[in-house]
Amino acid sequence: MNFSKELSVGNRFLDSEHRQLHKMINEIISLIEAGDVAALSEAFALLEIYLSAYFLDEEQIAHAIGIDFTRHRHTHQEIQSELKRIKDAVIAKNGNCPEHEKDNYIDTLRYCLFKHIKEDSRPLKILLDTQLYDFKPDNVTAV
Repeated sequence: MNFSKELSVGNRFLDSEHRQLHKMINEIISLIEAGDVAALSEAFALLEIYLSAYFLDEEQIAHAIGIDFTRHRHTHQEIQSELKRIKDAVIAKNGNCPEHEKDNYIDTLRYCLFKHIKEDSRPLKILLDTQLYDFKPDNVTAV
């Protein structure tokens, strides 16, 4: 999956973070394909750290533009649980997963990112489209 304009949420800051998440997911996909468990474990750890900071940034932007974030916060928890499930499964098998399992993990990773940006973030996008593309509340920091 390539990051395209279609995945823009209408905010430079969040789009930049989405591009970084896209790069990190692609790196994890490459490591799953290669079966490199040591690098995969580290890549997942970095993704977990980045996601936590990103989710906080996204929540602060949502609050700044008046979006109730209760439901969206739940989707964040689901994404984190799904990533942990994939990480634990691949590491438990020491990276030696059958091809159909690898393909399933890869498809799930891509779907999680795509769904989060295109579907889960739609209410955010609608309101961000009314703001300047560079809108960023003071309490949001770059990850």
